[in-house]
Amino acid sequence: MFGNSPSGAERARKRRIYAALVVAAIFVISMWYYSSRKSRSPGGSRLTDLSLSTKTPYLAPNSTIRPAPSGFKLVQVQYVYRHGARYPTQGDMAHIKEVYRLDGLSVPGDWINAELIDGDKAALLAEYGYREMTGIAQRTIQRYATFLVDRLRNPESVRFVSSEFQRSHMSARTFQGVVDPKNHTKPVTVLPLNEDTILAMKTECPAWVQEKEVATYNASREIAVFDSIHGQGLRQRMSGKLGVKSGLTVAHISTLYTMCGYEVALFAQPDTWCTLFDPDTSALMELRNDIKYSRVYGPFGANINKKMACALFTAILNDIDSALRDIPNAISIFRFGHAETIMFVSTLLNLEQVLGTENSPITGAMPFSFARHRGFKTSVIAPFSTNLGIELYKDQHAQPFFRLLLNERAIRLPECADEFCSLDVLRTKLGDNIGCDFNSICRKTSQ
Repeated sequence: MFGNSPSGAERARKRRIYAALVVAAIFVISMWYYSSRKSRSPGGSRLTDLSLSTKTPYLAPNSTIRPAPSGFKLVQVQYVYRHGARYPTQGDMAHIKEVYRLDGLSVPGDWINAELIDGDKAALLAEYGYREMTGIAQRTIQRYATFLVDRLRNPESVRFVSSEFQRSHMSARTFQGVVDPKNHTKPVTVLPLNEDTILAMKTECPAWVQEKEVATYNASREIAVFDSIHGQGLRQRMSGKLGVKSGLTVAHISTLYTMCGYEVALFAQPDTWCTLFDPDTSALMELRNDIKYSRVYGPFGANINKKMACALFTAILNDIDSALRDIPNAISIFRFGHAETIMFVSTLLNLEQVLGTENSPITGAMPFSFARHRGFKTSVIAPFSTNLGIELYKDQHAQPFFRLLLNERAIRLPECADEFCSLDVLRTKLGDNIGCDFNSICRKTSQ
C-alpha cells in the first residue's frame, strides 16, 4: 500500500502549490477590500476631490500618453520618484496623540487608529505604499514594453538607485521586482546619507539648513495671518463636529487634516477624519501647508532652493550625454527619493509656471480665488509616489529630443513649442546648474 502513497517531494510540491494559492487568494481579497473602501465617498464627494497636500494618495492617470512622432526613437528613460505612502513621522505621531487627548473629543471609537501612533512604524513604507509602487511599475512595463525587454537583456542597461531611508529603498526594491522579475539587473544602489547630494540632498547642505530657519520663520508669520483670517470659522466648524468645547486650535485642525490624509493614503479609509472636510476646506488647509512648503523647498524661499537639485540634474544630463554617445548601451535609471527631492526638482524647472496661472508668492492673506489657480500645490507636485520622468529620443535626423512626464502625464515647459522638445532647450534652461559645485553652493567643508 505504501507504493501508491505520494513521495515526500510530491507532498512538498503540493504544499507549495497550496500555499501559493492561499497567498494569491488573500491578495485578491485584500485588493477587492481596499478598492471597495476607496470607492466610498466622504460627505458625498469623491476622494479625489479632497486636496490632501503631501499626504495625498497617488492617483493613476485616466488617459493614455500621446505616442512619439513618426521617426522618433526612444533612447533612454530616467525617472525620479518620491517613496510610496508611509506611516507618520515621530513628529506627526506626537501631534496626533495631542488630538486623541483633546478634552471633550467625541468621535466613533474606530476613528482612533493605534497604527497612526505606533512608534515602531514611524516613517516606514506602508502596505499601500508598496501597492502604489507596484501599480506604477506595472504601468511602466506597459508603457515601455519593447524598450525595457530589450534593455533588460543587458544587466547594466537598467539601474535602480535610492536614498538610504527605508521608505525609499523599499519603494525602489518593490518597483525593481515588478519591472525585472527575473533579476537581470543589479541590486538597488543605496546612496549613503553622508554622501547623498542627489536624492536626500537637504541633509548634506549646511547652507540650506541655515536658510530653512529663515524660511520657516517667514512662513510662520504668514501662517499667523492665515489663522487670523480663517481660524475662527474653522474652529467653529470643527468644534461642533468633534464635541470639543474649548482648546481647539488651528494647529489641531491642521493635524486633523493630516490624519485625514494618512487614513486615505494608508488605509483607503475616507469615512473617519475625512468626513470633517469638504473640498473647499481641504483646499484651504492645503493652502496653509503650502505657505511653508513653498518657502522651505519651493520657489518662494531662498535662492538656494533653485540650486538644490543641481547635482541631481548634473547626473541626469551626464547620463543623457552618455546615452547619446553609445545608444545601444544607453542606461535607463530609476531613482527613489523624497517629497523634497521632487519639490527641489520642480523649483529648479519652474514647474509652478506650468501647473498654474497664479504664481505670486503664497501668503496668509492670499484670496482663495487666486489660490485656486496657483501653480505650487503639494497635492499635485508632491503626493505619495509622485514622479518626474525624462524620456530621451532621437528623430529621423539623429537630433535629440526630450519629453517630461509628471505623475505619468506629459507636461510641456513654456520654452517648448511641443511636449516633444529639443534637448538644447533643456540644456539652456538648466544653464549653470549643470556641472555645479554642490559642496561650494552648500558651503560644505571637506571632512
